[in-house]
Amino acid sequence: MEMWRGERISRLREAVVADDLSYACSRCAEEIAGGNLSGSLAVGFDQFTASTVPDWPTRMEFALSTACNLQCVMCSGEFSSSIRAHREGLPPLPQSYGDEFLEELDPFLPHLQQARFLGGEPFLAEINFRIWERMIELGLQVECNVTTNGTQWTPRVQRVLEQLPFSIGISIDGTTPETVELIRSGGSYARIMENLAQFVAYRDRHGSSLSLTFCLMIENAHEFVDYLLMAEDLGCQVYVNTVRQPVRHSLYQLAPDDLQEVLSRMEVQAAAVAGRLSLNSAALQEQLARLRSHLDTSLGTPVEFARASVESAQYQQLVDSLSEPELSESELIQLLQKASADQLAGVEAVSVLRCDAHERIIEGNHYVGLGQEEFLSAHASVLHPMLAERIGHRVDVLADRSGNGSSTRVLSFGEPGAESAVMVTMARLEPDPWSTSRYATLLKRAPLPC
Repeated sequence: MEMWRGERISRLREAVVADDLSYACSRCAEEIAGGNLSGSLAVGFDQFTASTVPDWPTRMEFALSTACNLQCVMCSGEFSSSIRAHREGLPPLPQSYGDEFLEELDPFLPHLQQARFLGGEPFLAEINFRIWERMIELGLQVECNVTTNGTQWTPRVQRVLEQLPFSIGISIDGTTPETVELIRSGGSYARIMENLAQFVAYRDRHGSSLSLTFCLMIENAHEFVDYLLMAEDLGCQVYVNTVRQPVRHSLYQLAPDDLQEVLSRMEVQAAAVAGRLSLNSAALQEQLARLRSHLDTSLGTPVEFARASVESAQYQQLVDSLSEPELSESELIQLLQKASADQLAGVEAVSVLRCDAHERIIEGNHYVGLGQEEFLSAHASVLHPMLAERIGHRVDVLADRSGNGSSTRVLSFGEPGAESAVMVTMARLEPDPWSTSRYATLLKRAPLPC
């Protein structure tokens, strides 16, 4: 019950009650301030408001597996097993949820009004089916909300759909085979559209909810208006996810002239469909207003925009140089040392950790300010949450590159309205006795508070 009644959740509740979204909620604050209320995570909780803290949660989210058959361009191996194996060439992440987890979950299930399943492709995750089957055994009728890539319509999927009330959100991200298969690599446009028709029929039979999701980015902005029309014809509401990372896919990282061209085209398309959108009119106007506001800000601060563009290019150059497959470890450490904000510290400026086949840290003295006692024997996935807790919950990917058995990123950690700390991190495949090595160094310190 620590996750429901512990100290961390209590601090989060206190912050939300005080309308303070800077504590772990800065991304929602940004979306809401930018006019994308319907696309923010926070809006999904509006139907579960309570005047006092209930004894049990009424909604739970499950992102328990990275099992996925696609390699979407805006995703990473943290969320897709296919990307982890094929694009990054790194060993699979361990399965952390089994019988013990299900036993601990049992008391929560009867109190739920909604259970959300996301992460990877939920209809490929064995653990999700075990939860659904347990709900069926208990005779529960909990709304199960699933965000799916639309590639799975199997007898097993159909069976749970018929026995539990499901609400479905399908991410497609385009209206043509060229765009969909470019963004959602490994997917078949024809198969996805066939399955979409099956999900529509399921909705119509059961009176359930079916929505579409659109990850708005450089590669599909030209199809956004057509996507809204397609959804309108299907009776589906569209929820827009703003792609900000990786930055090479983000409309919000375009030069002002390029963004103006994209926005002008979208505005012409919007004018041409005026009056044809009902369910999705607000989504269209929200995104146009957000892009226009961002463009106006960029035009009003040309020096800051130019500086950020140069900095972004420098970070990408660093990531590219570190990702050369022929680099020896000593050469890699020399490059990191040269880039470090702590050059005077010598080799100590560079953190080096070794992980076993289960991605547990078995060797290393420090990790960008974290002491050995904080992470030794822990799973490598705890490193960045630990850093976020210490130096800032707002985490952004400023540059990245994956392939040839490595994944390299420049990350910023900070709080809204404050300058962030920036560091470069790398995971690299290693021969026995290790599985991977983790490297990191600080590129820019966050200024000390006054």
